[in-house]
Amino acid sequence: MSLDHHGSVSDHRTAPSQPAASAARNAKPNSMKQQLKQGKVVSAMSIRYSRGVEIVGFAKSAGMQGVLVDLEHSSIDLDQCMQFTLAALAHHITPVVRVPSTACSFVGRVLDGGAQAVIIPHVRTAQDALDAARAAKFFPDGDRSAIGGLAALQYGSYPTIEANMAANEQVMCIIMIETLESLENLDEIAATNNVDVLLIGTNDMSACLGAPGDHDDKRITEIYERVISVCRKNGKAIGIGGLYARQDLIDKFIDMASGLGRFIMCGSDQDYVLEGARRTAKWLETYNS
Repeated sequence: MSLDHHGSVSDHRTAPSQPAASAARNAKPNSMKQQLKQGKVVSAMSIRYSRGVEIVGFAKSAGMQGVLVDLEHSSIDLDQCMQFTLAALAHHITPVVRVPSTACSFVGRVLDGGAQAVIIPHVRTAQDALDAARAAKFFPDGDRSAIGGLAALQYGSYPTIEANMAANEQVMCIIMIETLESLENLDEIAATNNVDVLLIGTNDMSACLGAPGDHDDKRITEIYERVISVCRKNGKAIGIGGLYARQDLIDKFIDMASGLGRFIMCGSDQDYVLEGARRTAKWLETYNS
């Protein structure tokens, strides 16, 4: 008899463990992470206001590579978040969750609920980035608290180290660069192990520059140039956030980062509903003019 990775006693005479390699085979693939490694452009629609899991199917049907459940800028709780992440796994798109802070308790819980990628806001130092990356990974790569029966591993039971490594391989850690302090520490942040994407929060960054919402400010382009440069140096993907209404700038920064993986935050459920409603209302109003 021995302890399994839940810490409970298992009897291998009556309940043999599955072959070690099957943990990796049965892990839900993170297609977004794979595409970023190939230098492709990927997109995720933010979920902030929807509460029905159908929204995940809409995102898949529209051609998105993932959904981004936004716990920083919504009232969505952890239970509802898990419904979205599990639906994304079922639809074979990547469930991404932006947690509300760098607190490790959020990171582990959303990953336990099925998320394959976490976005960490308010990262200011390399230590913040390291803490976030380690919170997202099990031993030997991090400090994520041990748990078994993960949806990401199709609820299988495997030897602990094999399960850990299989889960770690699919998890993606996305660090937000959205403050002047993060720019001061950019080189050290970019060099942090197990950080996959540096995501520029363009709106917050413009506010830090004293020009909130002025995305044409030349300093914004200079910031993108600098972040793209460190991403190339350190083998990271670049993230573009806060520019949904400015396709011209998204095109510009995508081209500047040619060859890198590029992660695009491309609007929220609210944006798409309002756009459709306004388009129809504008058309009908022509009958009254």
